[in-house]
Amino acid sequence: MTTATPATAVPGNPVIALAAAETKLILRNKTVAVSSMILPVALGIFWAITFDSGGDPARQAVVVALQLAVVLGMGIYVTGTQTLVARRHSRVLKRMRTTGLTDRGLLTATIAPSVVLGVAQLVIFAVINAVTGAPLPLDPLALIVAVVGGVALAVTAALATSIVTPTPERSQITTLPLTFVLLGAAIAMAVIPLDGWWHALVVVPGAAMGTLVQIAMNGDMWVAGPGGLPAGLPSLVATVAWPIVFAVLASRNFKWDPRH
Repeated sequence: MTTATPATAVPGNPVIALAAAETKLILRNKTVAVSSMILPVALGIFWAITFDSGGDPARQAVVVALQLAVVLGMGIYVTGTQTLVARRHSRVLKRMRTTGLTDRGLLTATIAPSVVLGVAQLVIFAVINAVTGAPLPLDPLALIVAVVGGVALAVTAALATSIVTPTPERSQITTLPLTFVLLGAAIAMAVIPLDGWWHALVVVPGAAMGTLVQIAMNGDMWVAGPGGLPAGLPSLVATVAWPIVFAVLASRNFKWDPRH
């Protein structure tokens, strides 16, 4: 990955200045641009066109879950991890800590570009889905929660994964397990009935996104689920819990010095 150089601070806005510099570095790196932007967008468009829902909300839930999972997994989680590890490996993070930026501001500026690019991809998918005549979600709030919670999961997971990733090249390996889990769990939970015992799989990272997408398309947030509880309650708990778990791991173990 291209080595970053400290951004020239904009008076009163050093975080935005550094984030803008990071965005340019991502866009200039052809490998990262393809893996984090072009490939997820291409897959999302392919799924939107190929898997025609025929106006069926349940089938459309699978398409939306696929699109959301690929953006969160490849566009935000993998790219965020690669960026953090590359900047640490080149000692940029350590040097930037002497510029007056807070640690939180520095990490925010470093990972923000992958989040912005990921959200932009989701907007593209929303437009394409609307143009192709896909049914609209009956519960838009559930879909918003899935997106926000998914972004929080991807960002905190990137911070946590960077702890065990020694070099930018190794990030291609260390991010694979969770990427596959996110994709598989989100897609599976988009089709698993909300009232069966399989719904217990919502505890797997990323599974709550798939369930919330299904709920968003069908409008079943408050339908009675296992134990008589609202069907959407376990997903809401998991959506909040996993980012907290990864954030705690990152805050306690994050490394600023290069690892070998």
